[in-house]
Amino acid sequence: MSRSRPTPYRELAGVLEGLPLLLREARRARGLSLRAAAGEIGMSFSTVTRIEEGVDCVLSNAVAVLLWLDQTPGGVRR
Repeated sequence: MSRSRPTPYRELAGVLEGLPLLLREARRARGLSLRAAAGEIGMSFSTVTRIEEGVDCVLSNAVAVLLWLDQTPGGVRR
């Protein structure tokens, strides 16, 4: 049985699947509470909590988190 080659869709699915852990690790590395991270991302505390729990993966929320993850602390994009 041959392994399927990674496609951009498969890679994107992997990123979205790992988003809860990515968010939690980045938030903790920046020393932020859920509320502080929510404020920086521009979404509610409850939405960030649901994303970290793997419950809410609405595309618009995923995009906002990914853009936030691409910023260095202080708001400067990498």
